[in-house]
Order: sequence, then structure tokens, then C-alpha cells
Amino acid sequence: MKRVLALCVVVVLAVAGCSGKKDSGSGSSSTGTDAVALLTGAKKAIDDAASVHIVLTGRDLPAGAQALVSGDGVATHAPAFKGKLTVRTNGTPLDAEVVAVGSKVYAKVSFAPTFIELSPTQLAGLGAPDPAVLLDPTKGLTAVLPTLKDAKVKGQTRDGSKVLTEVTGSVAGKSLQGIFPKAPADKDFPSTFKIDKSTQQLVSATITGQFYAGTTSSYDVTLDKYGEKVEITKP
Repeated sequence: MKRVLALCVVVVLAVAGCSGKKDSGSGSSSTGTDAVALLTGAKKAIDDAASVHIVLTGRDLPAGAQALVSGDGVATHAPAFKGKLTVRTNGTPLDAEVVAVGSKVYAKVSFAPTFIELSPTQLAGLGAPDPAVLLDPTKGLTAVLPTLKDAKVKGQTRDGSKVLTEVTGSVAGKSLQGIFPKAPADKDFPSTFKIDKSTQQLVSATITGQFYAGTTSSYDVTLDKYGEKVEITKP
């Protein structure tokens, strides 16, 4: 049971994209300074935010694998995390409430009456990090932004009234290991980041690669509600 609950906490797979129609007025692709400046600004916006709401969705996941399917929660720089996760184990989806605070992780599946405490060390052994590291500036989501290989400004997309600048490149597996402990260090993960230039906020990201052996999967993540006051306590 603890192994299944631990897998529920693989929230930090944080890191993937969002849909949006191409803005027909966007210009041609560019490289270099613009992309680096956008990624640097996006990292600062997350690092400076007291909290960020994150929604995660997995795509093309291996049918028979134990895998994170989706997540929805709030992460803070306390560090802490509180939200809900759905994992698939033995082909069956399993929902869980997850709270990570004070270097401890607590998980409660839908059919359980109480939370069970799980240590970050237990999770790391299963390839799952402490979800409280999601906003950690050195090993969380923002750690991958300045390390993006071959970063290019691809163009613009629209998200409602927002015009988002799309930056593409590849993330080294080594840079992902803080949030995906078992990501192969020698693999590259093609990625797309969409940034609101007016606020410098990262709005969405998509990271694709072999999160699970022998299968290419993607994780889409959307980020919003930057800086809201959130208090996360032990359940």
C-alpha cells in the first residue's frame, strides 16, 4: 500500500504544456538572447512568487506501467505542496490527496480514512521526489529553464486574451533528475515553454521523452495564480 501511495506523490513531474492556437501574426523563429532573456525572466517570476498553482496532465503513458496520470495543486517556497493526484497502477487509476510539508509527505487514497506519512527518502527510492521541491530554485521546475539547450523563440500563441511567446529547446535528463529522479541523465527531452512577456510568467510547459523505459511520453503543465497567500499544514 505504501508503494502505491508513494507513487501517488510523484507530483513533481511537474513540468509540461498547454494548448493554444497559433497567432497568425507571429514572426519567424529566432535564437539566442531573446530566448535566454525570456527564460531567465520566467525563472525569476516563479522564484519570487510565494506560491504557484500547477495543473499536470500526462500523455501517451505506457498502459501497463505505474505512472502519474494527472495532478492539481499549489506549491510554495516554504517549501510545501498540497493537492490531488491520479496515478495508474496495474491499469487502474487511483486518486489521492497529497500534502508535503516540513520535509515529510502525507498521502491519502480515496478509500483510506487517514493520511499515511511517507519520507522523501522512500519516495526517491521509487523514483518520486518530495513534491515540496516543485518550486525549489536549484532542483525544481525553474532549474530547467536556464539549462535549456538550443533555446529558440519559435513564435507566439494565444491563450484567450493573452499573447504568449513560445520558446523551444531540449532539457538534459540530468537537469530533470531533481523532479524525475530516474530520468536518464544522458537523454535529452524536447520541450516547449510558453511565457507571458507582459508579466514574465511561465504559463505552460511541455516536456517529452522517456520518462518510462521504452516509451516516449509527455507531461503538460499549466501554471497560474502566482503569489496567492497559501498556508499548508500537516494534515
